[in-house]
Amino acid sequence: MQGTLVLAILTVRSSYARQIEERLVDHADVPDTLQWWIAAGGSWRIRTYAIDHDIHTHQVDGDPTRLLTLASEGNRKHYGDVLAAEHVLHFADSHDWSDVDAKFRAIGLAPRLEIAADRFAFWKPDDARYATKSRPVE
Repeated sequence: MQGTLVLAILTVRSSYARQIEERLVDHADVPDTLQWWIAAGGSWRIRTYAIDHDIHTHQVDGDPTRLLTLASEGNRKHYGDVLAAEHVLHFADSHDWSDVDAKFRAIGLAPRLEIAADRFAFWKPDDARYATKSRPVE
């Protein structure tokens, strides 16, 4: 599965269900993330909530090149005050674990890439299981 992962790591940990957000205290705290999986076969916006290990996914339509720009601009516009880091990782094949490992290690992150039913890939900030536990208000 080829694609580009735009990974924004936030300086907060939160719970969507309990409507709480806390600043990270130290490096051992698990952060929330905002991620975009952009691929020719489909693109997704992925938001993880660290407190509950909750995940919200939303398929997005559009030209992959424009979505890459939209992702980065949107991250800065909506999350700039809590944005710790943003990484853009291109994968020729997200099933090539040696490539995945090398790309994550190059940016100082553990290579915890999960592929969700061959629809999208996302990075897990810790080893816990992430699943949809709450529903976003539309």
